[in-house]
Amino acid sequence: MKYAKLILILSAVLHIARAGEEELEALIFRLNYDVIELRNEVESSIATRCDSIRGCLKSSYDECQSAYTELQSCPSESELGIVFTVCGAGSRCNGLIDYSVSTVRIPENLAQGPDRNPTNPAVIEDVCMTLPTQRWMVKKYWEEKTFWSSLDVARPQMYFGSDTGVFRIYPARQSEECGKYDPRTRPWYQAALPSTISNAVKPRRVIIMLDTSRSMGEKLNARSEQTKLSYMKQSVIVVLNTLSPNDSIAVIRFAEIPRLVNRPSQVPPYLWEKASKATVANIIDRVNALEVNGRSNFNDAFGFAFNLINNSLESNAAIGDESYCDLENIAVLFFSDGDYNLPAGATDESVVSFVSAKVTETENLGDNHVHMFLYTLGHNDPSGVEKKISCAVDGYWKPVLQGTSPVNVTNGYQKLFSTPMGTDAFYNYTTWSAPYNFTSGRQGYTVSSLVYDRNVEPPRFKGAVGMDVSVDAAIRVFNGTLLETADAIKRITRDITEQNYNTTCHQQRINLT
Repeated sequence: MKYAKLILILSAVLHIARAGEEELEALIFRLNYDVIELRNEVESSIATRCDSIRGCLKSSYDECQSAYTELQSCPSESELGIVFTVCGAGSRCNGLIDYSVSTVRIPENLAQGPDRNPTNPAVIEDVCMTLPTQRWMVKKYWEEKTFWSSLDVARPQMYFGSDTGVFRIYPARQSEECGKYDPRTRPWYQAALPSTISNAVKPRRVIIMLDTSRSMGEKLNARSEQTKLSYMKQSVIVVLNTLSPNDSIAVIRFAEIPRLVNRPSQVPPYLWEKASKATVANIIDRVNALEVNGRSNFNDAFGFAFNLINNSLESNAAIGDESYCDLENIAVLFFSDGDYNLPAGATDESVVSFVSAKVTETENLGDNHVHMFLYTLGHNDPSGVEKKISCAVDGYWKPVLQGTSPVNVTNGYQKLFSTPMGTDAFYNYTTWSAPYNFTSGRQGYTVSSLVYDRNVEPPRFKGAVGMDVSVDAAIRVFNGTLLETADAIKRITRDITEQNYNTTCHQQRINLT
């Protein structure tokens, strides 16, 4: 009799476990499907953006300066899925929410115009072109009420973060602090970037070269209080914060002698290293502590960088890199004011010739593709050495004099290294973040999908869309512990990825050409 009872209990437990797994699968599949639909709506708005912009250009965009409708309501925690302690801890009023519209958040460094509005045309375009998606968001939110109620889960928020820093979210609510939210720095957005996908897109190999010679201590321009060095630090930290642990990173400072920023006493051979959270945090601390000193030697700096690249490639080959693909996409980001003093007798032509030879040498070692991004701080002279290098190696040159936010200066690099995900092979790809802290303070997951302008070839990266579910809701649906639920989400989403999404080296090579 005891055994019979035990069998009944075990059967009941297994039935509950299976039911929990099925409900979690249903939640994941619905969010995957809905976020792709949202992506499609945003991409459709991009294709017809000229129509949207005409009626939007002179609007007020800032969330804290715009008027909401009279349909604002005060949902409880169970209705919204998040709680704001300043609003009655969610028991009654949980913050004023407007379900009839979306709202836009713009980082304060991009909202420098009257009434905290942006002046950058690209930012204004991203605000206006996504406005038509609001109709779909409202419709979708109410259409799926029954499904989410059946799981006892609050309907998910929907949002788009652009590569310029614009954030549109539904349902509309004001932030506790205006101008502080930049989607590009948030875990959900960074998790969507291609380099986080280990078995589908090759990780990034990123080399950052920082000129710390004396001239970098000068002001960026006559009207700026910011030095070239301080501007460079901010720009580099933005790049470092977008790396995933799958990526490899090396940051080199140079003046008269080049050195690795975080390992100045390391002996050869110099190598890149995995961009773990600890490594990136250490590099950021070292970058922030940099000071200017001495003269500038471009040849020694590039020689050091390419020796490091070649040593790292040989090291990967020797230990048997676990990737299925020998293709290597290598980004070299070079920051300087273009002034060099060494070696004695150096000319623009000799520097360009030296760098071109190094690029050719590295690319001839294997299926290696070097993509050089050169940033000239303090002037925009097209006859400068950095522009000449970019032309010689089919690279990218950007002069930085004034008006460009450090957050936006490396957009070209981000766009290029996002192109593989714009191919048909990844058209319906979604990414699930690890649990992270929402701005409300509660932990949750976000499912996201990358957004492209598909009217150009190759498709141009424009940002990411996301929808979320709280950790508490996922645990409740799965009926397991935090660890068990996280493992189940990883397993279900990994199975989807491995079944449906793989790309070839050939596809990636085409889209990085």
